[in-house]
Amino acid sequence: MPKVQFHNLVMLQVKVIYCLLTALGLSIIAALDLLEDKKEFAIIAASFSLMLVLYAGYLLMRRKKRSSPYPEWSLVVLLLIFTLFGMQQSSEVAHWVYLVPVYTYFLFPFRMANYISLAYSAALVFLVLDKFDSYIRLQVLFTYAGCYAFSVMYALINERTNHALTEIVNTDPLTQVYNEHQLYLDLNKEMTRADRQRTTLVLLAVATPTEWHSLKEEDYEQRLGYLGRKLRQCLRKYDACYRLNTDDFVILMPNSDEEDALVLSEQLQAFLQESRQSELHELDVNAEMYLPDDDAQSLISRVTGGLHAA
Repeated sequence: MPKVQFHNLVMLQVKVIYCLLTALGLSIIAALDLLEDKKEFAIIAASFSLMLVLYAGYLLMRRKKRSSPYPEWSLVVLLLIFTLFGMQQSSEVAHWVYLVPVYTYFLFPFRMANYISLAYSAALVFLVLDKFDSYIRLQVLFTYAGCYAFSVMYALINERTNHALTEIVNTDPLTQVYNEHQLYLDLNKEMTRADRQRTTLVLLAVATPTEWHSLKEEDYEQRLGYLGRKLRQCLRKYDACYRLNTDDFVILMPNSDEEDALVLSEQLQAFLQESRQSELHELDVNAEMYLPDDDAQSLISRVTGGLHAA
């Protein structure tokens, strides 16, 4: 299984397990409410539990990371509405507010979860101060602050871990440049930015010397890693280098034109003249500008096609 698919599968399984554990906790709460003859709260807890189970089952059937955030938004919005409006009807709903930051920081990216949690916290503090007496205020706000702090710490650790895992997953271990999967992600972002800001964008392709293909695997990989290091040393601070599945390399050059690509190509050739590998003294390169009708696939196909046609 490719590293990218494995990483996405692990993240999906973690989300499914968390949903099922939360659903189990809500089921226990529903049973306790039912034993205490609080039928309304029991029904609400059971309903949230059922929605989480259905959502987890849907994720398992899809077997891939969701692209649509609507289920997450629906669950969180329902929880926010229930807690804020429910507390005005019954003080027992206050126990539900502790779940909000925990679940919000788990479901959403850190920045989005911050906006949601801060807005909710402001409304919650105003509601608690207006409705409850001083002892209940202290109890609710102190417990909520503890849950909020725990959620933020968890989210920060999770964000850093995910960033580190993404770097590992999307980096080619041999050459230490990005892989083709990351190229498609970054290229789509840069094309969107170029369209929005009306700037230029260039791809520069570098071919692996054909003489290397007849080498032993160990020698081939050693020279490929050497070429990757040399390419990284020639990059500008806002350029990025990628190794394709064909073992050719592509350099993504934002805010650049063909003249910038030519300058970088000449610098690369001059840099490689000092190499002991004679095959690197004359590398085949090809540059292509991003056109408005391009998508990521067509632009990459054009720059690599021109590389091998040259």
